[in-house]
Amino acid sequence: MVDTHQSLASQLQEALLIVEDDPYAQKKLCQALESEGSILTAHSLSVSAALQQLLTSVVVIGRCDANTLSLMKEILSFAPRTKVLVVVNTENDGDAVLALESGAFDIIEQPFSDELLRLLVRRARHIGQLEREVDRLKSYERRQESILGGSPQMMQLLRMVDRVSLTDINVLIYGESGTGKALLARAIHDRSPRSEKPFITINCASIPEELLENELFGIESDTLGVRRVKVGKIEAAHGGTLFLDEIGDMPLHVQAKVLRFVQDRVVDRISGQRSIPVDVKIVCATHQDLKQRCSEKRFREDLLHRIGDVPITIPPLRERGDDVLLLAKTFLLQFNQSMNRSISGFSDDALEALLTHMWPGNVRELQNKVKSAVIMADGNQISASDLALTKEQKKDSGLPLNIRQVREEAERQAVTRALARAEGNMSQTANLLGVSRPTLYTLIEKYALQR
Repeated sequence: MVDTHQSLASQLQEALLIVEDDPYAQKKLCQALESEGSILTAHSLSVSAALQQLLTSVVVIGRCDANTLSLMKEILSFAPRTKVLVVVNTENDGDAVLALESGAFDIIEQPFSDELLRLLVRRARHIGQLEREVDRLKSYERRQESILGGSPQMMQLLRMVDRVSLTDINVLIYGESGTGKALLARAIHDRSPRSEKPFITINCASIPEELLENELFGIESDTLGVRRVKVGKIEAAHGGTLFLDEIGDMPLHVQAKVLRFVQDRVVDRISGQRSIPVDVKIVCATHQDLKQRCSEKRFREDLLHRIGDVPITIPPLRERGDDVLLLAKTFLLQFNQSMNRSISGFSDDALEALLTHMWPGNVRELQNKVKSAVIMADGNQISASDLALTKEQKKDSGLPLNIRQVREEAERQAVTRALARAEGNMSQTANLLGVSRPTLYTLIEKYALQR
């Protein structure tokens, strides 16, 4: 049973939970901590029920005995970040050590000073707040690096990512250089049940051939009777995700050993004495046509079948339509912050250049262009010259000849550019296009444009 003098609404706020079966000792702890906000009490047998009802980051356990250790295990398994303070008896020196070894955040000896107890509770809460802030900042940084895009191709890709992330199926990512293959691999890991485990990356194209096998599988050596072990990348990823970037450049002899690992999920260190089981999710990426390399006998077909359970292709930036504007504005916000600039946006000629450039370097090229422009811009807007881009005519790569299709494409581009110039303001966009707001909304819905 959970006892509290607070209302149900206050139970939803973060409260201090006191666990003590003895009524007198429980009352003494409550009186000592009454100035520390909402206080809730529970008997040792009802801790689970209390934790499920309440939001709490600090638990005070009034005594240290055999039951306390199982209590702490229960609390920390339910909420690992909880700070548990334990009251210990000075007559038993082993209690303090046992409590700390079992996961207690801190201890206080009986008899204790009320002021010291309050100080320890405040300290525990402060540490908990700092940890949550670190988590929030990490989450923010992760979102800053998240995959952005509203084009139909990217929406479909993100749906695939959500599905494959929930399984341990092998994923093979295809994409040109600069499209964000590593970012996509990270997103798959972050959305998976393995997100708290290691995400280990190895670029198969950047490591010399003679060292790649060592890096992947590890090595054991015996020097003057001393056994030394270097753990490989595969083994280091145990429990998490292994990302083999540019796997198309992996030498054939290494491919054979990787094939065995993929099939059997065991690692044989070089000069090792035994096979080591490894549990990992495998994500691979390449900018090459692996089927073509198989036909050229430069990539093993059996390995391709093993790693390519689900192939995902990232579209090049030139095929993602209006995503270029969304990405450019996102990069501008990021570089404004990191470089302490206050550039408001892109000029008309810059928007034209962004939309017409072919982006051979894809998202990486766009990011570098915007970064350079933020450094070079003199005014409060980035121009085409700041981006080092000039308006280009897109090459005829299967452009429609049908008059209706040509007209619709021109209409879509006009609405897109007007939205960009008006920074999403509907009234200004309608004025630029010379149409009414209801007509503008119809056009936006017709072409599935992002507002």
